Amino acid sequence: MTSTTPPATLDLALLHTLLDVPDHEDGRELVAAARAVSATLPQLVVSVAAREGVPLGSGSSDELARARARAVRYAAFRATAEAAAPHCRVVKGPSLARHYPQGVLRPVGDLDLVLPDQAELWAAAHALATEHGAEPHELTLVTGPDGRLHVLLTLAWPSPDPLVEQELRVELSTAAFYGDLGALPVRYALPGPQGLADLLSVAEERVERPFHAKDAVDVLMLLAAGELDDTDAVTAALDTLRLAPEGLELAALVHAVAPHPLLDALAGRLRPLAAQERARRAAVPARSEPAGIRARLDAGFPVWGMLLDTCVGRGPADRLELVDGPRSTLVHTPVGSFLLVAGELVDAADHAAALAFLDSGARA
Repeated sequence: MTSTTPPATLDLALLHTLLDVPDHEDGRELVAAARAVSATLPQLVVSVAAREGVPLGSGSSDELARARARAVRYAAFRATAEAAAPHCRVVKGPSLARHYPQGVLRPVGDLDLVLPDQAELWAAAHALATEHGAEPHELTLVTGPDGRLHVLLTLAWPSPDPLVEQELRVELSTAAFYGDLGALPVRYALPGPQGLADLLSVAEERVERPFHAKDAVDVLMLLAAGELDDTDAVTAALDTLRLAPEGLELAALVHAVAPHPLLDALAGRLRPLAAQERARRAAVPARSEPAGIRARLDAGFPVWGMLLDTCVGRGPADRLELVDGPRSTLVHTPVGSFLLVAGELVDAADHAAALAFLDSGARA
């Protein structure tokens, strides 16, 4: 299905509606409402205001300048990752930003890259570490229903202004979607069309937080670009990746503030599929979590890595290696070694023993 109805224009009037700010309130109230939703959402509001000719002061001008500089750095990181890992795919971020009107800045947070396997993930991570000074920040390991061990690695760089903005972050993952690691499992494949991959990535955000104005604008930009014209393909992708409930909620949210026939049609197709998916998730029995890192991995529960050092070359160059220490399990990766843990609290003795174990291996 296609429609000749144009989507809503991305302007201050639309942002007033999305952020539930009355029209008579000035831009300061709109920016304040945006900041209450997300630390980066004011970037969108300020850039739209600038595009409409609203004069910018030093504060708003600097916020835009910092965001644009951040986007330039992410573009360099992306180019490095893609050169090292030829099948690397970006989702959200710059992929969605290309659909925004010229001069309008899609909020710049982090950069999400999906890799087909560990070899390409570690190639990208190693390139980012050696060429751009990236530091390993977070590591998550989980075995998916496909039996593969999936890796989610976050690399980070210090913020250029840590009092007002977060560090720069690149997330590298061998799985496209992690769900809730329970009723909604790991799903590793992205659909071929980039617009569908971006829409699904936006829908997946609902697993972690409620949808908000940025998500609605993303959908409207995909709509304007014609990426949602084939409602059958969009419906099938959301159903296949088990995101029909999230897709329905997202379509309904956007249609309520910016009505469009395609969104109405999409919601109609998704409604019965969303009901089926909710029933499927509700039927998944609760599982008890096993003790021990390897047992958790075998059972499909996540484990997390606490960085011990950033020594390159201790393990294989294209994959990670699990090693049993005297008190715990460690993992050597091409960018550093980590102590694997099952929760937020780490026993100090386990940490000390892991460091000593690493030191003894280095001396040997």
